[in-house]
Amino acid sequence: WGSNQNRYSGNDGYAATAGAYARAGGAAVQVAGDSSGSIVDAVMQCLGLFFSFKGRTGRLGYWGIGTFNLIMMMAVVFAYLTAIQDQLQNYANSDELLASSGLTMWLLILPFFVSNLAVQVRRFHDRDVSGYWLLVWFIPIVGSFFALVQGFANMFFSGTPGPNQYDTPQSQAHIFD
Repeated sequence: WGSNQNRYSGNDGYAATAGAYARAGGAAVQVAGDSSGSIVDAVMQCLGLFFSFKGRTGRLGYWGIGTFNLIMMMAVVFAYLTAIQDQLQNYANSDELLASSGLTMWLLILPFFVSNLAVQVRRFHDRDVSGYWLLVWFIPIVGSFFALVQGFANMFFSGTPGPNQYDTPQSQAHIFD
């Protein structure tokens, strides 16, 4: 396992033959019988699940990560607004305070926003669609239409069966099958 880890490529079937699966970032991860895993490996695997733009994610993973991100963003916004509530009541111009604290709010929810973009791209890859289509979402008016259509497809349409140009089915973690 050790020396073969660096030779893994997305479509060579190594993960299936070695009793492993590839995480979202594309590297093989041993499922059973590997006692050499460290806490750093576990943290990197978790971060890859949330922030990697490579590989594929099934519908359950898409819904799970998306729901987690939504709940965390709402919790961060609620906690932040609760923290500045006293300042809002005592500040003469509360609109000015909210406007000046917008940068702070954006920085607090930025990791969840990036995670949502990553899971969207991986879901596109599962449907054999380029992740660059996500950029169309930022075009005014036209982007809204594409976001609705592609978002609906990501939520409810199954991915490409078998290997596609982005990865193999083994690249999906078994917990999301």
